[in-house]
Amino acid sequence: MEGLFRRGCFKKHRYQDLTQVQRKNCFGSRFHHKIKRHTTSGKAKSLKTRLVVMGNQMKKGEAYVDAFAPVPRSTAGSILMSMAAALDLEMHCVDFSQAFIQAEWSALPEKAPQFFIRPPSGWDEEPGVVYEVLRPLYGIPSSARALHFTLDKWMKSEGFTQSGFEDS
Repeated sequence: MEGLFRRGCFKKHRYQDLTQVQRKNCFGSRFHHKIKRHTTSGKAKSLKTRLVVMGNQMKKGEAYVDAFAPVPRSTAGSILMSMAAALDLEMHCVDFSQAFIQAEWSALPEKAPQFFIRPPSGWDEEPGVVYEVLRPLYGIPSSARALHFTLDKWMKSEGFTQSGFEDS
């Protein structure tokens, strides 16, 4: 949670200071724990914890406008690798660390609604505190969409163009 605060994902508020509309857009959150294991031995390699917003409580049209985000098919990767091999090009890998919080709500074509989360169980916080969500997080239906439009905006700024036969 400290890392999410440092990256500007939240702003603290008191629940009692929220308007009725803002209280309607206040959702739960929880921690999702995962044990990463070595593939050969099966022994624990690392413990990961991720904050997840309870997006199942959100209603389309109130807490978010659209959740659609295009996903490339596996054939797209195969085609890229085949083309790189045929043209004797080098390929590089990209892995996003905490991908959703790298995205921006402002990249969405629609206005992202303001919403809040309650601190997850197990997080020591004073009573009555809620967090305004300032960046996309796991569990929010429109987070993948925000990431798509953020990447799209960056690629266009770098001179890439769409292929012309699809909108996404």
